[in-house]
Amino acid sequence: MSSVQKVVAVVGIRISANNIEDEISFLERGNPGILSCPLVGSGQIPLDQIEVMYWYFPRMSDENILISYFKGNVAPQNGIPAGVYDINRNFSLVIENVTDSYEGTYYCRVKPKLRMLFDGHVTMGVKVSPTEPFPDVTQCTQRISESACEAELPNDIEKPSLTCTVRDAKPAVALRWLLEYSDGDTQLISDRFTVKPSEFSVNTFTTSASIPIVASNVDTLYRCQAYGEVLGARNGSHVTVTVTKAHYIHGTPREHGSLLLSSNITGLFG
Repeated sequence: MSSVQKVVAVVGIRISANNIEDEISFLERGNPGILSCPLVGSGQIPLDQIEVMYWYFPRMSDENILISYFKGNVAPQNGIPAGVYDINRNFSLVIENVTDSYEGTYYCRVKPKLRMLFDGHVTMGVKVSPTEPFPDVTQCTQRISESACEAELPNDIEKPSLTCTVRDAKPAVALRWLLEYSDGDTQLISDRFTVKPSEFSVNTFTTSASIPIVASNVDTLYRCQAYGEVLGARNGSHVTVTVTKAHYIHGTPREHGSLLLSSNITGLFG
């Protein structure tokens, strides 16, 4: 490390690149994770030009160096055991097992050939993907397949309702209910939801949203949509609930209604 310190002393100039590091990178709890240094990931510094690199957490100081790269050699620092961190061929930081304690801002310092030092940072959030299936309609009591279920409400329920839930997620997701029409149009019913700590999963959250319904003489389609950073490529996933007439109660085609429910879980992105 002494030769690296000499390089730092000779150069004496650092450039910080903060304009390309605004987004949070979410890594799954309990899995390996990779954080890219924005200076390198953006192409600002070519891979074949990097001579020296440091990764720091939670602050950029000598006692907070996690791991270093020096002309082909990767070594953990400050007594950190081998295998906890690594630097891969793209000069990204590899975290072997992501836990909540790893959440925060990571700093990278890069020294290209014949150039000054560059400093950057990336913010990492720990995510926990929600329990399958999601979103889930509580009233569905019999699952027909992975994407369909049915439920029949007793006739004596005075105020029937639909409750949509996404369980055990971090960060918490948001939910909204929409009314779907046969021509494909939708109408927002409610974007109100509640978030509570999950009962059986540590440091995760369960989101739920309920809407009242009234029986109608026509089939009615409802959509519960989930969105949030934790869903990644499945952001916007939804469950479509077909509410079918069990018996006639005076109403109009656009009133909410039913006692027999059939659900199809789909995703807006495939």
